[in-house]
Parts: sequence; C-alpha cells; structure tokens
Amino acid sequence: MQSPHSYMKKGIQFVRDNPQLLYTLFLLIVIPVAFVMTSEQFLGIARAQNDKVEQSRVGLLHDAFAAFLPEQFVPVVIDQRIADIAKNNQTITGFSVIEELEGATSSTYQVIASLNKQEVPLGAYVPDPVTMTLMRFALANPEQSLTAEFMKSAVRQWKTARMVPHPTEGIPRAYIVTDVSMSESDAVLSGNIRSAYISLVLIILLIIVLLGRQARIVDYATLYKRLEEVDKMKDDFVSMAAHELRSPLTTIRGYADLLKTVQHLSPKGEELLGHIDNSALDLNTLITDILDVSRLQEGRMSFNIERHAPVASLREVVEAFRVPAESKGLSITLTTPELPDILVDKVRFHQVLVNLVGNAVKYTPKGSITVTAKELPGTDLCEFRVSDTGLGISAEAQQKLFSKFFRVKTKETSTITGTGLGLWITAEIVRQMHGVISVESIEGKGSDFIVRFPKAEK
Repeated sequence: MQSPHSYMKKGIQFVRDNPQLLYTLFLLIVIPVAFVMTSEQFLGIARAQNDKVEQSRVGLLHDAFAAFLPEQFVPVVIDQRIADIAKNNQTITGFSVIEELEGATSSTYQVIASLNKQEVPLGAYVPDPVTMTLMRFALANPEQSLTAEFMKSAVRQWKTARMVPHPTEGIPRAYIVTDVSMSESDAVLSGNIRSAYISLVLIILLIIVLLGRQARIVDYATLYKRLEEVDKMKDDFVSMAAHELRSPLTTIRGYADLLKTVQHLSPKGEELLGHIDNSALDLNTLITDILDVSRLQEGRMSFNIERHAPVASLREVVEAFRVPAESKGLSITLTTPELPDILVDKVRFHQVLVNLVGNAVKYTPKGSITVTAKELPGTDLCEFRVSDTGLGISAEAQQKLFSKFFRVKTKETSTITGTGLGLWITAEIVRQMHGVISVESIEGKGSDFIVRFPKAEK
C-alpha cells in the first residue's frame, strides 16, 4: 500500500505535467473574489450617488419652502402646502414646521404645521435627540439644510432641518424639518445585490462545469501524450526494422543474381528464380517506401534543389517502364518539346516520375500510357502529365487519394498489391520541392496525374 507521501508526490507531479489545472483553480478563486469586490464597490458607489442625488433634491425642496414660508406663515396654508409636497414626493414620511420660543432660561418649541397631525399637540413640543441636534446645527449654519441618517423600524431614514426667520415679532426663528424614507431606493439596491449574487453563483457553477470539462481535457491530453509515445515507438520500430531488413534482402538479391548465371538451369528453376527476384524487388520497394515515410515525417529527407534539365529524366523513366508496359500489352509514349530547366532535386524528381509512371502501368489493364511535358504560358511553371486509359478514380476517392495508406478499393483493384504509401510520398516530395500535384480522372475512363514545378531563372 502506498504512503500518503507517495500520493502527494504523484499529485504534485500530475499538476506539474498539467499546469492548466492550476489555471482553472486560479480562475475558480479569483473570478468570484473579483466579482464580489467589484460588485460591492459598484453598489457602494451607486448608493453614495443615489444618496447624493436624494440629499440634493431635499435641499432644493427646503430652499423652495423657505422662500415661500415668510410670506405665507399661516398654519392652514402651510399644512396645505405640506400636503401638496408630500403627495408629489412619496418618499417623504415626515414634514413639519417648528417654532422656537425663547424663554427666560431656555427655549421651548411648538409644531405649527405637520404632515403628521399628531405632532401638533397643545402645549410645548419636545424634539427627539436627532431633530434637536440638527436644529442646533441649523442655528449655527443659517440658510443651509443639514441632514442626518438614522434607522427607524429597520428602514434607513434621513432627517433634514433648516432654520428660517420667523415673520412674527417676538418669535426669533422657525425650523423646517423633513423625514425621507430610503426604503424604495434601498429596495432597488437590494434587488441589484441579489441579482449580482445570483449571477455570481451562476458564474461559479459555470466555472465548476468548465473545471470538470478541463479535467476531462487533461485526461484526453494525457491519453494523447501516451498515444504520441506509442506512435513514436511504432515509427522507430518500423524504421529500425526496415533498415535491418535491407541487409538480408540485399543478400537474397545477390544470391538470386548469382543463380541467374548458373548454366543448365531448368525452366522450372528459372521460373522460381524469377518469382524470388520479383518478390525481392517488391519487398525492396516496400522498405524504401517505409524509410521515405519515416524520413518525411521526421524532416530528415534531404533535398538539393538546383537547376535540372527534365527531358533526360523523362526519357530515362519512360524507357525503364517500356518493357513492363509492353509485357501487359500497353503502349507507352513520351511527348515533350524542348523544355527550360526547372528547380528540383534531381533524384527526388526522378522518384516522382517513377512513382507516377509505375502506378499508371500497374492500374492500366489495357490501352496506353502517355507522358507529356510543357511550359505553362503566362506562368513560371512547367507541367508534367502522366495520362493512362486505366481504371479511373471516383470523385469521392480523389478527395483522399494523397492520404497516407489510402487505396482505391474496387473489384478491379482487389488483386493489385500496394501499401497506399506511394502517392502520399510523391505528394510530400512534390510539396517539399515547392511544386504542386493534382489529379484529373473519370471512373472507368482513365486518369491524369499532373505535377508542376517552377522554372529556373535564365
């Protein structure tokens, strides 16, 4: 049984191999914290701004009422004005005008008009501590409205007081006192807070879902790494096996060549020797293809791009396939005018031609094969075309024709051996030499394989 320490080491190593987990956990922590901080800051600013606007509104209301009051200091008129103001301002919960009467030793107060009729008692009025404090500050700051915040029945309230001169001789001053409820604006802010935190919860849930998905991606990434390792091991093994097969294959072909020189070999022996030689050639081609695939995949295939006269290579390849073609009853011709030099690797260009002409011979049961070359007017390219009257290729198969290990599977091709690597190798070599390869084909009518390479500068 493994110790907790070993599990911890494995966990640390797993996180090191998959740093995206740390990034996801970081997002899971930072995004909610940042969201909460930003939300609180935004809501604080919104509340402060809202309070500032409301305070300014109440101040303007006091200014207007203070301008009206000295000229209409009649309780009935004041009550009506207060009622009108309260009707148009639903947040006002209290509005009163208080007279201050100076006595020999202290001042007394009397409410002469109020939104709440119970605040107009007979006799002296005793202000509450908040109102008393505001009135004292208002006395020290004439023509200014002073506001204090307090809680009443769990609701935030504002009390504002302003001192105004009293028009009656013997009564020095009066005070306008209003109560404003912030319940409505606080309810809106509370709703915004709830919406913000609901959004936060949804974001956290989304991050958790993404974290779960990320965990699956990590699993996929780990699996992909293992598959890459297995694939590399497979490629290394195939490459090593291909190299190792070269030695015994060379020996087999050497002995086959020696046997061909033996005199008085029976016809049956010559036939069997021919089978051995053909099989060795096929195996050699397969090994060459495997090594080429390995070199191309690993970027180890070297190219010596230089000026090359293509006509000589064309004639050499056509002549090399003349005997195999004629043995099948096929005619093979080369049609080419004088061509300019092209920029290619001479050896690889020869390999491309061999693959294309060899395929044409292999997949053409009867008819002819034509190799043509020409300059493309108005371009800096030369075109090389291998045409046959063979089996042809369907439009669907043409889409995958240059893929690795792809072979056209029909009743006619079932008896033709091949690995599906030749055209992929050919296409990669053409691409590496800055050329272009394409195919034009009609199923049952034949195919044209076209390669184009840049001309060398004169």
